[in-house]
Amino acid sequence: MAHLQATPPDGPPVDPLSGIDGLEQAAAWAQQAAALVLDASTVVLDGPGDLDDAIALAQIEAALLDLGRPYRRRLTRPRRFLNAPLGLNVEPEPGACIVAVRDGPDAHPTTQAPSDSLVMLVPVTASVSLGRDGHVRHGALAPSVTAAMVAEHLAPTGHRVRRVRALTLVAQWRRGALDAAFDPMYTVLRDHCAGDGTVRVVSLAETDAVPNHLPPGLQRALLGRLRRSWSRLDLESRARGMSEVVLPSLLESGTATARLEELVWHRPSVPGQAHDLLDQATSADLELPDAEDEAMVSMSRRMDLMLREGLLHVDA
Repeated sequence: MAHLQATPPDGPPVDPLSGIDGLEQAAAWAQQAAALVLDASTVVLDGPGDLDDAIALAQIEAALLDLGRPYRRRLTRPRRFLNAPLGLNVEPEPGACIVAVRDGPDAHPTTQAPSDSLVMLVPVTASVSLGRDGHVRHGALAPSVTAAMVAEHLAPTGHRVRRVRALTLVAQWRRGALDAAFDPMYTVLRDHCAGDGTVRVVSLAETDAVPNHLPPGLQRALLGRLRRSWSRLDLESRARGMSEVVLPSLLESGTATARLEELVWHRPSVPGQAHDLLDQATSADLELPDAEDEAMVSMSRRMDLMLREGLLHVDA
């Protein structure tokens, strides 16, 4: 697609993800990748038409739009329509630098050295320190996170880069670590984005709107009653009230405890958006078309929405 006319960047850069302790290797790779993108005469953004991959490509596209640089978006078949793993092969294009995202079981969690014509975004292993004791935790970063690091180097004050960065939390959230036990990468990213004001982290009782999609078993009426009384409750009463609301979900749903805790107590919400990011992601998933061609067109339009408004979904 042809790039839109660039808008002058506004305001100081957000606190860069590259500055998070433990992500130095990923940050160094992102700086190298950004230099290659800047040297290219044109850029091709390549990836399957899946939400996580689209979020990653939107980070780079946002920076290119902020810079007024030419690029083309090249979405391919979503993974759910493939009979075999996508693999790491990318169709070359003469004279262009291709930024390709590859996630899923066929993508190995390590950075690949960028070449003059290819920057590959894949999951990246990292180690971060958490808690007062600084205990080291290991995990894998979603490709969208390293993509956001590249975007920060390309256009550190770009307003579109700022607009889409919070969406990286959704891609990290959707990885499987929270279903097993704990995802240290999601925790550090969530806290980092909350610390610089990119998102607010609030409980189910404090979201601007009641989520459209609640954890299985959770009763909307009980949550509504708790929300109405929340401002009058002390901390102990809030914890007790939330426990009563969540208990049926804890007993009935198959949601992992770590993921359920995030759904209940730590929902990332972008200021000015009606619904939190986790709720928007669920709504987007439920709207996935069944037809392959429609799916790619739908995801391209969703990328437009990300870039234009920083949203994954808009209620009809």
